[in-house]
Amino acid sequence: MSQKSIPWIPPELLEQILSEVWAIPQSSRERATLFKTLCKVNRMWLGLFLRVAMRDVHIPCPLFARDLLRLLPERAASQGEADLFTAEAMSLVSRLCRSMTFHVDGGSLDPTGEASIKLYSQTDAAPTAISTVLYMVSTFDYLPQLRHVALKYTDWGYDDLFDQLRLAIFPPQATHLTLDYTFSAPALVPLAVYLKTLYTRHPSPHFSIPTVRHLAVSGVPAEFVADMLQICPGLETLEMANPARLYVLAPLPESVRTVVLRVPGVALDREQIHWWMLTAAMEGKLFHPDARGRIVVRSGTPDPVAWTETKRFCRRFGVDLVYERDESEPC
Repeated sequence: MSQKSIPWIPPELLEQILSEVWAIPQSSRERATLFKTLCKVNRMWLGLFLRVAMRDVHIPCPLFARDLLRLLPERAASQGEADLFTAEAMSLVSRLCRSMTFHVDGGSLDPTGEASIKLYSQTDAAPTAISTVLYMVSTFDYLPQLRHVALKYTDWGYDDLFDQLRLAIFPPQATHLTLDYTFSAPALVPLAVYLKTLYTRHPSPHFSIPTVRHLAVSGVPAEFVADMLQICPGLETLEMANPARLYVLAPLPESVRTVVLRVPGVALDREQIHWWMLTAAMEGKLFHPDARGRIVVRSGTPDPVAWTETKRFCRRFGVDLVYERDESEPC
């Protein structure tokens, strides 16, 4: 009886599979568990997965931030000879790291056991890790290939980033910034909507990120986006999920040429377009006269009559309205 052989998978295919698994949206706990599990399969998997994980770095909890800092040359030099895992990871993160995603999970329960939103904390280790890691990367010129920094807040209010100056020191090589706010329990959604109405503008931000060219935001009020526009004076592309009240953003910085409006997986009707309030936005000179602005809408199928009317209206102000189909899951 012949022994069945295990089918051989080319390393390139296996790395692609691992890359797609790593890219799947996951909770902080799920991602931390996945990382630990994949590192324990065997040496080949470890080598391939490290390439994936060090190329697109995720920091699901403060302990991962500490481990990442151990891989930076200044820290590593003070720790003596590294083991095989650490030495390989050090080399890969320095050569390959192109994106870094911080997961800031409020995830707390109030004394009654109900889900809650964390509004403010000077000492919480998760958001503090953002400042610490970005400071080290920026100050010592680490990660030369880093282009994208993402902050994913879950069950948090909107002021931590500004009040605690989380992005005051930002890697100059990173040109893309993503800010994503989500709420884990349906019971929190009404409170999140209420928090949006309470958001107060920060008229004089205490820091600036002039190197950011592409800003993507999700789950935030329009006033939050307006504050970020002040912080990113060199912005060229602004991307928003489920947008509303675009007049709050007018006028955009002169450098902005493209606004992307994402309403994924949803057939776009007249009412949704109405909530963009494009009339007030255009009359408020949303784009600089010399910008030749462009609005790209990524959504399900739009209402043809409403779309034609909106496209014609934008053209009156010298703005191109472009449609791109997006059937992905709603934000």
